[in-house]
Amino acid sequence: MASPPLPALLDDAQGIALQVISLAGELWSGDVREVSVPGSTGRFGVMARHAPLLGTLREGMVSVYPLKAEPPLHVYVSGGYVEVQPGRVIVMADLALRSDDIDQARARVAQEAARSPMAQAFTDEDYVRLHAELMHQRALQLRGLPWK
Repeated sequence: MASPPLPALLDDAQGIALQVISLAGELWSGDVREVSVPGSTGRFGVMARHAPLLGTLREGMVSVYPLKAEPPLHVYVSGGYVEVQPGRVIVMADLALRSDDIDQARARVAQEAARSPMAQAFTDEDYVRLHAELMHQRALQLRGLPWK
């Protein structure tokens, strides 16, 4: 009696499907060569043919290596879970931000701070003159103090 055929294993060139999901919705999905996640007991990588598992994530960066020769993508996660199934990985994070989103957010905050009324007041010519005058007056006061 012939044994039933074995199921075809995923080819390494095919990669593995990845979904990165946060409470705000899906952040990224696609086929990857590898994904590296910050597990609660240490960082670990997942590639095609990985054993199924369910694990917890700690705060850190998820590194995504797309199947095509694209540069890696980094996603910050504040914690959550990772589920590995044959042919699929799902990262479920409480909070997740792509690295390029983090850089854009920092630039946006700096731009808004530069436009704030307080920042504009500090760059005003009158403020600069007033500050210089106060510093001059303080220097004169310090000169009048006796040396000990």
